[in-house]
Amino acid sequence: DAKTPFTFRHSTRVAEMARLVAAKCGLDAAEQRRIYRAGLLHDIGKLGVSNLILDKDGPLTDEERHKMEQHPRFTLDILEHVSAFRGFARTAALHHEKLDGTGYPFGYTAEDLDLPERILVVSDIYDALASDRPYRKGMVEPVITSILERERGTRLDPVALDALHAVRAD
Repeated sequence: DAKTPFTFRHSTRVAEMARLVAAKCGLDAAEQRRIYRAGLLHDIGKLGVSNLILDKDGPLTDEERHKMEQHPRFTLDILEHVSAFRGFARTAALHHEKLDGTGYPFGYTAEDLDLPERILVVSDIYDALASDRPYRKGMVEPVITSILERERGTRLDPVALDALHAVRAD
């Protein structure tokens, strides 16, 4: 998060949201801790992406987008090399995957994604939409909800979305 001012505290917010959503989904305390830790470190792979790409004020080129889309792979590589992190490395690395296989970098589908991974996906998207980025201001709640709901059941998990909305309403 410290690498660029545009994502400062992003991982902390994603981790906390994911923990709350996991609790709302009925996951036990151990699983809540695991998803919280995955959220804290989900973007560590961005250390392998140039700040010229991370902080770009405008659309990425195809080459820049490809480089950016490798950060979850870097996250997996980094976390799997630390024994204390192996238990949540996969969950952290799959934060850009979608139920229909259109996510990146692995192109996994619903059958490949468990509930904690699906929770981290919606938590990450929520915070990304709500936060200011170099190319746009953070969005307001009704717009965020509309965007998330358009992808319900096709790209985003309905159970995770329901729990996210319940947490936001609390």
